[in-house]
Amino acid sequence: MSLNVVLALFEFVVMVLAISVHDCAQSWAASKMGDPTSRMLGRMTLNPMRHFDLLGTLIWPALYIFRSPLVLGWGKPIPITPNNFRRPDRDEMLVYAAGPAAHLIAAAACLVVLLIFKHAVPAAAGSLQAAEMLALRVPLPTDGLPGMFPIVLFLYFGILINLLLFVFNLLPLPGLDGGRILRHFLPYNAAKTFDSLGIYLLFGFMFFGFRLVLMFFGPLLGIFDQMLAVL
Repeated sequence: MSLNVVLALFEFVVMVLAISVHDCAQSWAASKMGDPTSRMLGRMTLNPMRHFDLLGTLIWPALYIFRSPLVLGWGKPIPITPNNFRRPDRDEMLVYAAGPAAHLIAAAACLVVLLIFKHAVPAAAGSLQAAEMLALRVPLPTDGLPGMFPIVLFLYFGILINLLLFVFNLLPLPGLDGGRILRHFLPYNAAKTFDSLGIYLLFGFMFFGFRLVLMFFGPLLGIFDQMLAVL
């Protein structure tokens, strides 16, 4: 099996787990806010099959994962019943914000574990440098890497993928968490116009939006890489 295929498989597994964390966090938040809809439908779980979306979890990532180290994906929308919320507008925004927040927390957790490995295991520092390069598909010899390298690579993908999905989901586009939060701040007519333009905005994102993601993702990943280097 080629190295690129192995890296793609690692990345895909981490992406699927990250999507499950996102959806589970939103379901948990909705339940805490008084709406049990998604919990009763079995969405408050880390089981990836409960969140699987054919296009977002399989087809779309498969089109790009062998060509790019930066792959986007999504799960089925979390079903909510806003009338169940105690304060519908506020609570609904908090539910949508819970998904991106979960990505940031997951990335921070992976960072902490990698820092512990770096200081507790002598070979981890070299493994970390190799993981950073290979995760971004920088060619690198893999001979002589220690046995713990797959764990380090998995954790670094946990940082990379969760930060990427954090930025992606916060974009102010219909269908994404950022767009769902934004429409609560728009006047009624503006919100209706925003919804009606949704398909066109998402279509435009497919061609031009990834540059916008990289504008924020690159510096954010740089902060995490810097912490891995100096801490």
